[in-house]
Amino acid sequence: MTTVNISNMKCGGCVANAKKSLEGLPGLNSVEINLEQANAELKGDFSLDEALKRLSDAGYPAEKAG
Repeated sequence: MTTVNISNMKCGGCVANAKKSLEGLPGLNSVEINLEQANAELKGDFSLDEALKRLSDAGYPAEKAG
């Protein structure tokens, strides 16, 4: 599991858009986004760089937590 911090999420619509931006990412098995904590838990064998790029391109800059 990888946790990423996500900026610019303000509502449930933002969460849905951020999640949608990750759809189809090869190797990503599940995404759990927490609006209150402004982060996401990503599970699977995927490219973190690609996940961060997709979120950023959708308007939600993100970085690996920690």
